Amino acid sequence: MSTDPWNVLALAPTSDKQVIEAAYQQKLEDLKTESEETRAEQEQAIHAAYQAILTGLAEPFSPAADSLADPLFNEFDDELSDLLNNAHRHTQLSAWQLLVDHPACENVSLRNDLAALVFDKVLTHQKTCQVDKEMISSEVLIFLTEQLEWASRDDLKARYGEGFYYRMTQQEIPQQEIVPEPIADTGNLANIFIGLTIICAIGLLMISV
Repeated sequence: MSTDPWNVLALAPTSDKQVIEAAYQQKLEDLKTESEETRAEQEQAIHAAYQAILTGLAEPFSPAADSLADPLFNEFDDELSDLLNNAHRHTQLSAWQLLVDHPACENVSLRNDLAALVFDKVLTHQKTCQVDKEMISSEVLIFLTEQLEWASRDDLKARYGEGFYYRMTQQEIPQQEIVPEPIADTGNLANIFIGLTIICAIGLLMISV
């Protein structure tokens, strides 16, 4: 069985706990046809995946241990913090261009955690910033979304919720598709009405004869 908790529940990353609960219960229901030994083992894995997902939603972002042990990652983290603390520089696109050119971003094994780290710290800045002119601009957010591939990170959407995710990636929130009500065939209705009228007319003639 996959070790990715989302794959275990056959679920795309989401922050909707009702959807997660439904997927968890469905997986348990599907096990009823399995042997007792197989069911016990898989139930444990499914429950562990369910708990891992809920824990991940509740806890703040934490980079992997391998990332934290890498000097390049920590150097990047320090530069990111310095940039966010500099009210003049963090409003400039060129400053962010320099940041994403950091050697750490060339390390494939660090890239996912680096992208998530930037997302987490920039979002925290946006939430706590008290001065409008010190907010990170849409231009910078679009640049970061493209460079750090935030638009493909369903895990970020699941962790922070769709509202914050779409605001950070400067995307429009998808609207639910509206299925139009079927339109009655007016031609058939007209034919039925005419038929009923004729029947009524014949009935009246027969009564009057």
